[in-house]
Amino acid sequence: MFSIRSRITLAFVLLLSTSVFAQTERQPTETVELYRKVGNLDRVPVVSSIDLDRSGILLALGGDDHQIRLWDIDKKAFGRTFQQRHEDWVRGVAFSPDRTRLATVCQSGLVQLWDVQNGTLLRSLPNAGRGAQKIVFHPDGTSLVVCGFEANVKIYDLSTGSISQTLDAPGTNCRTIAYSPDGSLLAVGGRTGIVRVWLLATDKVLADLKGDGRRINAIAFSPDGKKLAVGGDGPFITVWDPTDGALLQTLPERPGKTFSLVFCDDDTLATGESDNAIRIWNLQTLQNTETLIGHTGTIATMVYEPTKKQLISGSFDTTLRFWVSD
Repeated sequence: MFSIRSRITLAFVLLLSTSVFAQTERQPTETVELYRKVGNLDRVPVVSSIDLDRSGILLALGGDDHQIRLWDIDKKAFGRTFQQRHEDWVRGVAFSPDRTRLATVCQSGLVQLWDVQNGTLLRSLPNAGRGAQKIVFHPDGTSLVVCGFEANVKIYDLSTGSISQTLDAPGTNCRTIAYSPDGSLLAVGGRTGIVRVWLLATDKVLADLKGDGRRINAIAFSPDGKKLAVGGDGPFITVWDPTDGALLQTLPERPGKTFSLVFCDDDTLATGESDNAIRIWNLQTLQNTETLIGHTGTIATMVYEPTKKQLISGSFDTTLRFWVSD
């Protein structure tokens, strides 16, 4: 028999679970099963990175088959598969703001720039170091940054093709990196559980955001740049003020680990998790308003297109899924 205190505690937990976590589940509006598209059933790619160009039409994707592909969203077909493969697992892909170039990095640290129009290789940049994990263009398109299993992050000047800055990172296993929307801040996180935020104009460390010490897999700035969401192996997703390091919000504990994050607007956050679900959160109420169901593997990467109100996710289940909100 439960004691009176146990019954009260159980009732509170049940009330919390029904009030905080979404009872609304939504299926994808479209699913792209890559094994039906790539023509090689022996080497179906895990989707580890996607990026959407500013037109909202071309989606770049990279995975563990070393191949780079462009998916045409309107035509629902591969617009181009680049003929030259990477030498290792493609961990990061990123469109330039002007949509003319695609930057890619593979796990060996090879960084390459491609012409989006014809798929030709424009330039190979100096190696980013072992275990490269993510690549991101600066919002003005003049530089890009790479993080990986090194105790630093590297910023490349695209006018010269050289490494212009090397910033000391917290630890030797950086998993995720992001510029603020205006390009003034750079944030990186990884194995140590610390997110470091720099003011790029001075290379000053603005804040070291210290969570529960568990590995960080994903960070994301809000569109207005006033919030930085952080998720990883720990049970909580946190939201911080990136300029002063203040903890703004902690989302309720949820199952699984977080591997991807994207803001849909300043107060709506999508979280991709290891229990194969995507959860949509209202940051004003801290409520999980919807759970997106369909993936059968960890959601490794997501992007959001605001005009169509469309969330796009890539997973270890080798699929892309498209979710359009009402």
